[in-house]
Amino acid sequence: MPSTPASTEDILAATQSGRQIVLDVLPPEHFEARHIPGARNACVYEVTFLDQVAALAPDKTAPIIVYGAGEGSLDAVTAAGKLHRAGYVNVAVLHGGLPAWKAEGKPLEGTKTDEWEPAHPVLELRKARYMAVPAESTLIWTGRNAGGRHTGTLAIREGTLIREGEGFKGLFTLAMDSIANTDLAGTDLQAVLENHLKSDDFFFVSHFPTCTVEITDMAPVPDAPATLPNFRVTAVMTLRGTAREIAFDAHLCPLAEDRLALMAHLDLDRTMWGVLYGSARFFKYLSYHVVHDMVSVDLRVVLD
Repeated sequence: MPSTPASTEDILAATQSGRQIVLDVLPPEHFEARHIPGARNACVYEVTFLDQVAALAPDKTAPIIVYGAGEGSLDAVTAAGKLHRAGYVNVAVLHGGLPAWKAEGKPLEGTKTDEWEPAHPVLELRKARYMAVPAESTLIWTGRNAGGRHTGTLAIREGTLIREGEGFKGLFTLAMDSIANTDLAGTDLQAVLENHLKSDDFFFVSHFPTCTVEITDMAPVPDAPATLPNFRVTAVMTLRGTAREIAFDAHLCPLAEDRLALMAHLDLDRTMWGVLYGSARFFKYLSYHVVHDMVSVDLRVVLD
């Protein structure tokens, strides 16, 4: 059901008459900072959105005007759709949202009516060098075969990310002797698999206890939205004594106290580094020993 458009004059009439609910659908902290006088708040991003509205408007025939962040944000339209599907029959949307109201010089209420923070956290790089925090960083791997998959972890021993112009270079070391399985935890097979992964069939940890990833170029992606990777990474990964270039997209985002989180998902062909066990490209008549060549890696490195 298409939304009925509402104007700022409709909002004024609604708040003056008291017969319509003006509903701000942004998060409560944004509402507290600035909102249209007389508006009520129910955050459309919360799973309890309809319950919040039901507490404000138990009568589903009551007229409601919803507004949000305006151009480029589907918050108000999404809220109207949810309300229509929940049985509310008299819902209108202030297209242009709060910015349209402000642009016409109409008053605002709240604790920060003259301040407008960015819509998403801004990546501000205040340091020239960032160091990995191993205790707060995670690497999760997934390997597969026809029978299913195994997952586990690998420790990040140390790492450095150094700013160079708009981008970065860096070096990270992974502790191969820390490789662990998680899906078989508590069974006898967990130790069997972990020992196999550490053996010469896979990562030959006794001879090659570390893996290094040297970032040779980490360039920003222009105009990347907050929910997509914002850097393109080129690196040289050295595993089992073999160096190969890799490239992947990464998401560098701000944390509190000038810390950063570097996150990435990538699929690696293990055979490029001589990890050949179970690969049909190198062995025949493998029976149930077939292991898929691609290994998935989910990475989150906290940097301080």
